[in-house]
Amino acid sequence: MPKFDTGVGVIQAKKVYKQHSVFLIILFSLFLSVPLCARGNQEIGLPKVDRLIKERNYNEAILELAAYMNENPEDFDGAQRRIKRIIDMRENYNKKAMELLLVLAEEPTNDKKKLEMIAFMETLEKNPNQATRDFIAGTKAAAQFTYYRARFDEIMNEANQLIDAREWARAPAVFNEGFSFYKTDFDETNDPETVSEVNRRLGNILSANASYVALQLPLETAVLEVRAALEAGDAPRIDTAFSSLAGVVEEYAKIRNRIAENGWFFEDSFIELQKTAEVVTENSFLPFALRFTLGRKTSNRFEGILGAMDSQYTVILGELDALTDQVLRSFWQSALSEAEAGRYDSMLQALDTSALIARSALRMDGPGRLFAYRDDTWGRRDQPKRTAELASVESLMRESSQYATLVRRFESLVSTGASPSGMTASPAGVRTYPDQTYISSQAKAAELDSIRAGILESVRRAQGLASIGAYADDYSALLASLDEKVLGSRNALHEEMLRYLADSGGQILELRTGEYEGASAYLTGVQSTPDSPLLFYPAEALSAFNALRTGLVSDLSSFNRVLTAQASLGTDIKVLEFYTAAIASLEERRSGLERLAGLTATGISRANSRILEAAVARQESERRYAQAQAALRRSDFPTARDNLQRSRDKASESLSIQESASFRLDTDKKLELLGAEITRIENESVVREVRALISSGKNFYYQGNFDQAEQVFIQAKTRWAVTNIEANAEVTNWLDIINIALSMKTGRTIPISEPLYPQLSQILSGANTLYSRGKELIESGKRAEGTAVLQEAKEKLQQLQLLYPLNQDAGQLTLLINQLIDPTQFRVFFRDKVESIRINYRTERQTAYSDLLDLYQINPAYPGIRSLLTEIEYYLGIRIPPPDPKALARSAELTRLAQRTYDANRRTEFESALVQLDEAIKLNPDNSAAVALKDRVQTAIGGQSLAVLSAEDEAKYNRALQLLFSGAKYDALALVNELLQSPKSRNSSKVQDLKKRIESQL
Repeated sequence: MPKFDTGVGVIQAKKVYKQHSVFLIILFSLFLSVPLCARGNQEIGLPKVDRLIKERNYNEAILELAAYMNENPEDFDGAQRRIKRIIDMRENYNKKAMELLLVLAEEPTNDKKKLEMIAFMETLEKNPNQATRDFIAGTKAAAQFTYYRARFDEIMNEANQLIDAREWARAPAVFNEGFSFYKTDFDETNDPETVSEVNRRLGNILSANASYVALQLPLETAVLEVRAALEAGDAPRIDTAFSSLAGVVEEYAKIRNRIAENGWFFEDSFIELQKTAEVVTENSFLPFALRFTLGRKTSNRFEGILGAMDSQYTVILGELDALTDQVLRSFWQSALSEAEAGRYDSMLQALDTSALIARSALRMDGPGRLFAYRDDTWGRRDQPKRTAELASVESLMRESSQYATLVRRFESLVSTGASPSGMTASPAGVRTYPDQTYISSQAKAAELDSIRAGILESVRRAQGLASIGAYADDYSALLASLDEKVLGSRNALHEEMLRYLADSGGQILELRTGEYEGASAYLTGVQSTPDSPLLFYPAEALSAFNALRTGLVSDLSSFNRVLTAQASLGTDIKVLEFYTAAIASLEERRSGLERLAGLTATGISRANSRILEAAVARQESERRYAQAQAALRRSDFPTARDNLQRSRDKASESLSIQESASFRLDTDKKLELLGAEITRIENESVVREVRALISSGKNFYYQGNFDQAEQVFIQAKTRWAVTNIEANAEVTNWLDIINIALSMKTGRTIPISEPLYPQLSQILSGANTLYSRGKELIESGKRAEGTAVLQEAKEKLQQLQLLYPLNQDAGQLTLLINQLIDPTQFRVFFRDKVESIRINYRTERQTAYSDLLDLYQINPAYPGIRSLLTEIEYYLGIRIPPPDPKALARSAELTRLAQRTYDANRRTEFESALVQLDEAIKLNPDNSAAVALKDRVQTAIGGQSLAVLSAEDEAKYNRALQLLFSGAKYDALALVNELLQSPKSRNSSKVQDLKKRIESQL
């Protein structure tokens, strides 16, 4: 153990410190050598000694006692008591010093014990000797460094755990423990003013801590009420609760700011000290004090007394913020649900509640802004941001009420027909664009656009509240859903409007097309019934085309106006498929009208051309009519008839180009009258000429010149048909007689027109030559040779008779050959043949008559052959028998009856009279009275033949011809029969001839 000198001496001590086993020899003097002399102090004597002892300034006290004892030896006891007291104190000091040496040697890491011992020693001795001071100072510094650092960590950990455990009010007391670190050294090394200010600041902190603890109950009460009000969703209660909490937080902020201000004082003082002192260590009071107050800057958490308070405020307010947001969100979701369900009053109520809650939570803005911060204050609450969020929520709640307004506007509009209203298209839709129907729909579309603008503006305002993006997004989605409906209705309405315009335009095109087709039909032909003929009206077509052209110009202008207006629609409409389709439809219909305009111009040109053609044909008809009249005046009937027909043709041509009921009626009437006049006048000549031809033909017949007679009677028939539709009975009767005669002689000769005429003539000539040769041979006695030659002649004749079996030359030559070959047998044959003809001529008419003529030519003197030939000719009608007296009487009677009709001028009975006269003439061909009367009656009738058909019947006639040429014979016949039903047309010879022509081809 080291020795301590009770006087002024030096001791050595060995010290083991921390991890090193090194003994330090500590030399220090327990007592200083004190010169016993007075020092001239004003305060002298025992009071001064007592003061110095109290101040632990023992060296000064001993010096003062020595001086006192020199001056006051009688008071030795008083001095001795004080010396003993000093000696006791120093013995205690030495004792603690020895204990300290033992601690250093045996418990080198027990820095707390070291510091406690050093602190005690400092209470015993203020001014030990220098060596002791240095040792104590070094030991103290080393212990403080280690102990305070360790203790600092313990305090921080313990307090931080309390903060994390929400034991915020207990944390300051723990942090307070650190304010003693280096405090004694600070007090001893700084001026009293600074020490006093620091002590005041520490007092403020301790006072604020006490206030903070006292505020916990009001704070907890206010927070619990806010929570309860929020959980209840009671807006008025929430507002009251937040109001109360705001008052508590305002007090809280004041206490907290006192802590912050005193901590910042420690911080600022330390910074200033660092600027002025040469060496400033972190191992001193101020650095520790500011950290226990403000926390470490590098801890990145709530720390220190200020951190504890900030943590409590931030956590509690954060939880209230979350609960507030949850409640707001709940009311917001309710508002959205009510909106989706269409319960807008409930939605507005929820929004109002949310707005009130948000506004109530905003009561924390004022108190929250009282919290003072420095830039490096950790975890500070961003009250402006929270305020902005709540203000945005309140604003959004107010803004969201616009949804109800907008959706109600939309639903109101829908209820009055904002959706497609079934606009009925009509030409007026384009022609009077915009018509009232379109304007009404356009106003609805404008209202829908206004609603959409309101939606977009509300979305813009909501999105401007950036601090509450989720709310804004929900609201935007809600508005987007509404906008989709509004946009759908708006687009559907525009689609309906465009369809209305397109369909209206389509109706215009349809109407104009119909007008064009109607006008064109005037050119292509109009039928009143499916069976009626086509009629053409170019003049009417021209009028219709001109009206159409004017209308098309107006309609095209309307179309252009509509298309220009639709081109000004918004891009959002123009990009839609229905817009493209509708515009394409309108443009297509406009193009259709433009095509119609071009076709109309062509139609006008065609109509003018046809009108001109019709006028030319009409003029030509008039000219030919005048020529027919002139020809009739000079009795040039063929020319008159030809010009009359030409006039008819040109009139029909004009009517076929340009139908005109008045022109048709006028031409039919005047042409019919002129035709009847021509027929009447010409008929007088016809009657005379036909009578002359009948007389001439009869003469030829009686002369046996049947062919010539036939030609004359055919000429009479043709001439008669010029003015008469009914055949002349006399002419017909004679032609029948002549035809029978000619038929009986058919095949008797070889016509020159026969293609084999040269060959057949050669055969006949050869047969005649052979006959002559054979006859000569027989007459010369060479019968056998002659007979052979005659047989050869017969063979040639048989070749000819294969084609012409009744040929008179071949028949008669054959009879002559047979007679020459065997006269006896021929006589028998001749007799039998005549008897056979007598018996069979009624059944074998032509053959019997032909054979009898051949026999008659061979032997006209044969008994009874002449009378037989006359009998057969009477029977066949070839020869007219002598009149029967009864027939003569009947003929005279019929003549008298007809004469009476004629004389009485009963013109309606003239046709019957003609029938009587024809019968009278047939009964007695030589009845000259009947012949004369007949001619007079025929002249009086004037001819029944129609000179010219009406325009309608002429068209039917031409149609029948066309059908015949095309092979539709039955259709042609039906049309001719239809003509023959007309009282006038049936008297047209050309109609009658056409019927015969058709029937001949069936």
